[in-house]
Amino acid sequence: MFHVMALRHAKQNPHSLAFDSLAQDWTFGQLERDVRAVTQALRKLEEADPRLVGIHCGNLYWHWVLVLSLASLGLASASLPESSDPSFLRDVQLLEPDIIISIGGLSLQDVQVLEINEAWLSRVRQIEARPVNLANNPDAVCRYAIAAGTDIERKVLAMTFRQAEMAIMHMVMQDQSFGAIAASHPHILSTIGVISLTGFVVGCSGLCSGAPLNFVSHTDIGILIARKIPTVAVVTPGHLAHIIEVLPPGMRPLDTLRLIVTGGRLNHVLRDKALAKLTPHLISAYGTDECGALALGHASSFETDDTVGTVLPWVTLQVVDAQDVPLAAGQEGIIRIRSSGLLAGYADGETDRARRFEKGWFYPGDRGSMADDGVVRVIGRVDDLVSIGGEKFDLGVIDDIGRDILGQSQLGSFLSLDASGRNRINIALASSSGFDGERLAQALRAFYPTLPPVRVMSVDHVPWSLDGRVDRDRLAAAFDRAEPLPT
Repeated sequence: MFHVMALRHAKQNPHSLAFDSLAQDWTFGQLERDVRAVTQALRKLEEADPRLVGIHCGNLYWHWVLVLSLASLGLASASLPESSDPSFLRDVQLLEPDIIISIGGLSLQDVQVLEINEAWLSRVRQIEARPVNLANNPDAVCRYAIAAGTDIERKVLAMTFRQAEMAIMHMVMQDQSFGAIAASHPHILSTIGVISLTGFVVGCSGLCSGAPLNFVSHTDIGILIARKIPTVAVVTPGHLAHIIEVLPPGMRPLDTLRLIVTGGRLNHVLRDKALAKLTPHLISAYGTDECGALALGHASSFETDDTVGTVLPWVTLQVVDAQDVPLAAGQEGIIRIRSSGLLAGYADGETDRARRFEKGWFYPGDRGSMADDGVVRVIGRVDDLVSIGGEKFDLGVIDDIGRDILGQSQLGSFLSLDASGRNRINIALASSSGFDGERLAQALRAFYPTLPPVRVMSVDHVPWSLDGRVDRDRLAAAFDRAEPLPT
């Protein structure tokens, strides 16, 4: 079981570091004692036999203690965002937890909340606790999370104990095959939160391999990296852009740092800045929460922005046409995969609706090609979904809102890169007549609360593709020639 694997290192190395923040450290011995004590204190939850226990805790150390304690009891858990986060209530409604364990206070009408605090944790720590040795079913669900990377509609994923162990072993194997740091237990820094399955597996993999997990605020990431401690950092392109901005002046590339960029394509602007200022060890990871990593590659060797890496050994990746006929190497089509790390489907079982899971294949919604040597290129999407700062937005929906608010049919949204290497959403208008920027901004934010600022620009006309869709590639190519309107 993954919780046993995570605590195994404590038996032989109780004084080695398990968690590291700039303010406080915790050893593996402390982690094991705290997990044992909290597990014993929560044993009455077994009587309630909840399908899912939500975890609402901003302290990441205690968050992981609760994750491992609930797994020790054979109970499935899911991590919830801060209650002030716009996605909090949406996630609670989707996940439908029977109980939420909250540190810091939480009040909900329809969900039972078990509130604990620092005083409770202090008392629990003083009790002599014995290990809980339950015969957990390996095919029971241990973890729920929301998948938000492959479809505009958020869906619930369920991972069993067996699948968690497989995902952890895959991550450890890929980490070893692309290892660039001599340290046996480099620190793990992940900007991908434990709320997602990817963040959960990253954290578990670090603990299972005896590597300490780092957690700091975004403003302190540059300080942490500058300490020159051997570190593996897992980041999204948006987080990477932020890290580069907050680096101390005069920062030189560190041989002690390895960056793994996932959750979106690594463009040449960010790649070149990361190689020049952060590290020569820059790895691109292409994958999804539903199946883990699919392809990896050293970004310094990529010749194009759409290259994402080489297919991993346990993954079968095919590029097919609209009728699911496999295409020849180098031809562009729809990407589908099979893998021993692939989940069986979404928790609601309605897999046919999105055509993501079908006949043993998973369709992540990407268009691309694969060379004879297994190098994969992701050219675009089969839909209009885009990733900005780790959040997903549908450009088709943005177009519809713009047309409704502005009363203009000749418009289309598209992505461009700004000087920092971040993706930015633009709306191209064939006419500026009656443009109301404030009204448009309010409508967009009402539908997408986390949408970053959108730039509006004028064009001579909005190009359309043969299949009747906005030609966003041509709009992006014309971006430099277009004249932005004031917003």
